[in-house]
Amino acid sequence: MVTPEELEALDLMCWLHHGEDAALLSYCNQSTISRRSQNTLKVFNLKPSRDLGFHGQGVQHSLLQMEREVHQLYRLIGGRRLRLHAPYWASRLLDGQLDADWMMNPARKKEPVGAALRLLEDRVIDAMITETSQRPADDNPKFVCFDLYEVPLILCAEGLTEKQASNPLCSETSLSSGDVRSLSRVKPQGFLSPESKGCVVQLFNHLYGDSQDADCGSDQLLEDRSSVTFFMAHHPLAFEDFGHYRRIDYDCGFRAKESLVVLRGLEESPQVLRLLKMLSSSYLEPLRQYADVIINEAVM
Repeated sequence: MVTPEELEALDLMCWLHHGEDAALLSYCNQSTISRRSQNTLKVFNLKPSRDLGFHGQGVQHSLLQMEREVHQLYRLIGGRRLRLHAPYWASRLLDGQLDADWMMNPARKKEPVGAALRLLEDRVIDAMITETSQRPADDNPKFVCFDLYEVPLILCAEGLTEKQASNPLCSETSLSSGDVRSLSRVKPQGFLSPESKGCVVQLFNHLYGDSQDADCGSDQLLEDRSSVTFFMAHHPLAFEDFGHYRRIDYDCGFRAKESLVVLRGLEESPQVLRLLKMLSSSYLEPLRQYADVIINEAVM
């Protein structure tokens, strides 16, 4: 019903929410992306909502999903490049390493607004690298997860600044879960999507009790200077980017995973298998220098 280029333009906008990035991946200009995506919406009689979902979720939306399935099959036979969604640290490390079968979101410190699992299920993207907060459950029949590595989850706090007279958790040892719960607020990494930030807050509450409100992931300043603003990190190389944060001497008792996720039925496709092989060499190999990182040798 629409050309591969037209549907790709719409899907890239749903994925990236950024016309310049979409144009970069399509090797065209922003006006071309806009024209193509608008034509696709017109064909399916759909109007985008604020989050680039769609109003009119009836027959027209079902037709769009059927069209996306056909176009995904076209990508799998080499007609167009497949789409890999990766968090900031992964997209930065993998930049220039993907083969001609794949495209990837640019390494910006902001995730796309849309939840990546939803994009994967809708066939807007074809694979995603994700950490614990967005990894689907093992018994979810829609997805297949290739766990790449796992590492102890760490808690970090901002280091001393001129505006902070003290930072109680940075210098303490033998902390209890009660100490962490009472002296902390959650501040997920700024480049995470709203959905991911919410998941971080939920994970903190799971570990330490329901002590955090839903808005704790915001960037608002804390009035109580005795509190510590937290973010959670588990990728060693990502932590190195945040030199003004210090690791708290506390064992969370939780191991975080990073995984490659695809729709069930695509896990044996040659492109996915080649992607796994590349990840095992270019992406996972540098992590061997960290003693607490356990690499899943099954993907090697």
